[in-house]
Amino acid sequence: MFKTKLRVVFIFFVLLIVSALIANYFTGRVFNYHDPIGEVKRIYSSLSSQLASEPLATKQLKKEDVATVKDVSVPVDHHLSQVNNTRCVDVSLGQIKYKRNGDIFTWTDSDGVPHFSDKKPDFAVATYDTGFIESLDYFDLTLNTPKLPGSFNQELRMKLNTVFKVYGQVIGVHALKKVKLNLTVLPTRRAYEAAIKHRGGNPTNTAGMYFHASNSAFIHYDNAHKAMRTAVHEAVHAINKAVLGYTPRWFNEGFAEYFEFTKNNMQTAIVAPNSSWTKNNNLTKSVFSIDTLVGLDDTWKEGDTSKLYASSWAAIYFLMDTQTGRALLKNIMLAEQEHLCNKLPEKQLKAMVYKQFPNLNREYSQRLKKPLKAHTF
Repeated sequence: MFKTKLRVVFIFFVLLIVSALIANYFTGRVFNYHDPIGEVKRIYSSLSSQLASEPLATKQLKKEDVATVKDVSVPVDHHLSQVNNTRCVDVSLGQIKYKRNGDIFTWTDSDGVPHFSDKKPDFAVATYDTGFIESLDYFDLTLNTPKLPGSFNQELRMKLNTVFKVYGQVIGVHALKKVKLNLTVLPTRRAYEAAIKHRGGNPTNTAGMYFHASNSAFIHYDNAHKAMRTAVHEAVHAINKAVLGYTPRWFNEGFAEYFEFTKNNMQTAIVAPNSSWTKNNNLTKSVFSIDTLVGLDDTWKEGDTSKLYASSWAAIYFLMDTQTGRALLKNIMLAEQEHLCNKLPEKQLKAMVYKQFPNLNREYSQRLKKPLKAHTF
């Protein structure tokens, strides 16, 4: 009997210590030792509600993918909208390292013939500054791909490097941050669903899910092509979180959809139109106007998620299509960076959009009726 009581007391104190650690880590609060029992109740109540509202982003199965999943009839959205955390922190790994590269040395010989070389000769010459900046050390990628070929890992790294290069061209290399990515690609549907459920998520109709709090993503490997698209999609969510902080839903999902079809050709980055929403270079689904889309950030759970995804992709595609659009994206991204824990208000976003595009609705409608070509960077 006495030993049993000692065990109970021991377990109680262990729970107190664990609760204190949980409180400090997840909520940033200090454990109240004057009211231990009440504090334990408050902590677990707080954690329960926080886990239920933890911001996460998922890759929803497209209509053509739904038939491959058993017991699924209607595609629905199980994303949770981004919300402010009680303990908002910068999840990046700091500024990336970059160097100026590609300087050309030039001189004129005694016959008046100009010469150019990327190697400096052993005599005094002038330097022609190309202005080319090569970014290094973009991310710290922990990629867990059990039973998958090594080529998958290599290809994903190449695609993510391309994504960073494009971001650098839009926002400027100086504004980039090193990102820590934790991606797990699971070879079976059963393993994927178990991993998501274990972390409190709902895997129904999803092919991937990114958890903001742990900065980790899980992807179901159906086939190499789909898994690669999903891996890039979820990685872009992690990049946005680290580089920009919390962003409007359409903006975050739009970029994730935009970069799914990314490839390299020598030093050129190519981003093709997303085939989920296009066919033969034409848009196949009706989309919201950008003005309307900006105001739908809180309706993703109840709305037509397929149309919301298509609209988000189309909006980002339209803005990435011209220098004027990229200038607007840069302004939005830099403004988001100033307040990592808050999304730009709808009113401020619309003011920025219409300042850059006074005739937005007309221009947007006309552009989407034209062939949608791949973007090169």
